[in-house]
Amino acid sequence: MGAATYYDDDGALTDPFRLARSLCLYGAAHAGVAAVDRVFPDFRNADALRSEAEAAVRDGFTAKLAIHPGQVAVINEVFTPSPEVIARAQAIVAAFAAAPGAGVVGFEGEMLDLPHLAKAKALLERAVDPPVS
Repeated sequence: MGAATYYDDDGALTDPFRLARSLCLYGAAHAGVAAVDRVFPDFRNADALRSEAEAAVRDGFTAKLAIHPGQVAVINEVFTPSPEVIARAQAIVAAFAAAPGAGVVGFEGEMLDLPHLAKAKALLERAVDPPVS
C-alpha cells in the first residue's frame, strides 16, 4: 500500500490497518477458525506488546503472532484464560445444562443466549488445549 507507518501520532493503528485487522477478526469468526492477531514489530517493547495483546483479547482474537522469541511469554500470559475467566465459562455452560433446550438463560443478572454458550465452550476448549505460539 505504500504506507509510511502503521501507527498514528497517538500510537494507534491507522484506519487502513485497523480495517485489515477487523476484517481478519470478522473473517475468522465467519469461518469458525481461530482469530490470530498480527505481529507486534517492536519486539523490545514488552509493555506496548502487552497492551496490544490485551486489546486483541478484548476484541475477540484468540491468539497473537510473535515475531521474536522474547514475546512469547507475554503473549501466552495475556491469551491464557485466568482461573476466574475459566470459572465463569464453566458456570455459563452449567447454567445452560441446567435448562435443557433453553435458548436464553439468566446468569448473574444478565440474559445470555446461545452465542454466549458457544463462546464459553470455545474458551474452555482453548484452556484445556491451548494453541502453541
